Amino acid sequence: MAEPLRRRARGAVLRTLTSATGGVGDVVVRAGLRGTVELLRWTRVARLARANLELALGGELAPQQRAEVLRGMRAHTARIVHEWLFLARAGNSEREARRVGEWIDAHVVFDESAARLDEIIERGQGVLVATAHIGNWELLAARLRRRGLDGAVVGLRKRNDSSADWLVRMRSGYGVRTLAQDDSPRESLRILREGGTLGVLCDLEVKRLAGEFVPFFGVDALTITAPAALARAARLPLLPMRCVWRAGRYVISIDEPLALDATLERRAAARDLLTRLNTVFESWIRETPEQWCWHQPRWSARPTASAAHLVPLAARRKRARS
Repeated sequence: MAEPLRRRARGAVLRTLTSATGGVGDVVVRAGLRGTVELLRWTRVARLARANLELALGGELAPQQRAEVLRGMRAHTARIVHEWLFLARAGNSEREARRVGEWIDAHVVFDESAARLDEIIERGQGVLVATAHIGNWELLAARLRRRGLDGAVVGLRKRNDSSADWLVRMRSGYGVRTLAQDDSPRESLRILREGGTLGVLCDLEVKRLAGEFVPFFGVDALTITAPAALARAARLPLLPMRCVWRAGRYVISIDEPLALDATLERRAAARDLLTRLNTVFESWIRETPEQWCWHQPRWSARPTASAAHLVPLAARRKRARS
């Protein structure tokens, strides 16, 4: 099937902006990104962001404070997209790869909590990184690779989508592989069992994947159960990790590892682990609310009498054929 025109155009824009970033056209690219995200104020995306922010923090932040958070989120979005465009240049040549690598080393640092990561590595164990759409999660993967950790991230891979392919190429340019969300978990488990690193974005509502409704800011949110399933199969804890903008640079912080409760039955243990992980995410978001993606449909699915939408897409199709 041919790629839709809209996707082809989006991919062409990304490639063009990547070429301009870091060169003489960089100032224009940055200004254009800032202007573009401001235009989003009057779109459906902005309405969703306002509704999500009010639902989660409406009781904690006054209307003016919420407006400031949304302004900050738009500015942060322009920043990280610009950074992704720069990261994407790493695959152009060895010279560009060195330039990008030096920038990462200079602008992304670890705080003292990196000792938790070093302890796991010294034991020869795999590292199952659980993160969220906060700060710059792509820079997190890039910086871990610069630290010497080898592995992959689990991400969305769409067929016939140039922009999705662009993200995959961006990561491969600095040595990070992308595994599709709906692929078999065998490769993910192989990486972890061989002492590699696997990164998973866990603050997602993905209706085609297995999920549970788990409290998030006091409201049930459809949450993928893959992180808990990987933790069980690999016999590893989840390691919550974030890369957030602080005082002119990015700082990577690592929370206490979260292990499955072996005293609970399988489903209850998964829910318990994901609930604790969501609590960590809540603390991160309250600390830097302008750096979280409020525009994602985090609470759009609602619990119903039927749990059919919680069954992975492949299983639903198999049922339909039988």
